[in-house]
Amino acid sequence: MIRLCCLCTDLLRGEFPACEFDIVKYKSSMDAFQQILKKEGPKSLFKGAGANILRAIAGAGVLSGYDKLQLLLLGKKYGSGSG
Repeated sequence: MIRLCCLCTDLLRGEFPACEFDIVKYKSSMDAFQQILKKEGPKSLFKGAGANILRAIAGAGVLSGYDKLQLLLLGKKYGSGSG
């Protein structure tokens, strides 16, 4: 959920490098936010949400798979805090 909230700021951060070579598109990040909302709509602030969700699921799968592999090969789980 936090990742979806951060997508908006990531989009704005990615827009500013496009302001090179004396072509200034935005005066500030608030101006960029407003212009993007006007031109592309609110859905544009969440571009890449699907890829971020898939990446999070894959990361969770790796951690879960590692724990299962430890149980399978070693008979017990090592290294995770209390328990």
